[in-house]
Amino acid sequence: MKLDDFRRPAHTGSNRCWPCTTVNMGLVGLLALWLYRRDRRLASLAAVVAGSLAVALRGYVVPYTPAFAPKLVAALPVPTAPFEKEPDSPRLERASLTATDLDGETILGELATAGAIEADGEVIRPAEPVDDAWHREMDRLAELPLAALAKETAATVPTIPTADPFEDGNSEWLAVEGALIARPVAVAELAAYRALSDPVTDQRVRLAGARAFRMFLDSCPVCATALTQSSEVSCCGGYTDPQTEPDDLLVCPTCEQRLYTFPN
Repeated sequence: MKLDDFRRPAHTGSNRCWPCTTVNMGLVGLLALWLYRRDRRLASLAAVVAGSLAVALRGYVVPYTPAFAPKLVAALPVPTAPFEKEPDSPRLERASLTATDLDGETILGELATAGAIEADGEVIRPAEPVDDAWHREMDRLAELPLAALAKETAATVPTIPTADPFEDGNSEWLAVEGALIARPVAVAELAAYRALSDPVTDQRVRLAGARAFRMFLDSCPVCATALTQSSEVSCCGGYTDPQTEPDDLLVCPTCEQRLYTFPN
């Protein structure tokens, strides 16, 4: 088994939850100290090396850390600024193929006017012809090799000049303008962009709508696993600020990727 098989890019790099990292390294240090004081120096050294490597590659080593670490750090009488992520980080900003300055209400209103979505009481869903086209296209794109998906993305979306395939362990991404976009996100959005070609003529709305369509997913477009509802607090890669109300998420438990973030 290769070292890359242990990596979890969804929980490391710019996606790293620093409260989780801090708590885990503290626990690794306490374990190493406990072993050292019992004259088990080799075991102490092994605990430091193994624990540090696990945190570096996977984000955290103690199970369920994201469920308690952010709250623990928030409750401590220490400054929270060191744990906050930079708001202008390009990898954080580019969680989508389609950057947009349209607000959610405007996007949904324009999609409804174009007949791309419809309301059933308080439930909003894609119109049947658009939904069928979207799912057919997602099924097709999911079968493409990563390099072919990257090429097709750059050739289809006018705001993306180039897209390159990037693999990290078991995870697949598209590298777009220095940012990494998870393969399931790219498949869902590219398929939605094409499905919206008939009802939506405004290019800005079509691009924004492709991004918004991810809220309608109930299964992963790549592995077909049923999505689960989660929270930024329980998703290590989604943590922002321990003093901020966390957003709700749609997450693929198999791919370990967030498919959509519902802002508060």
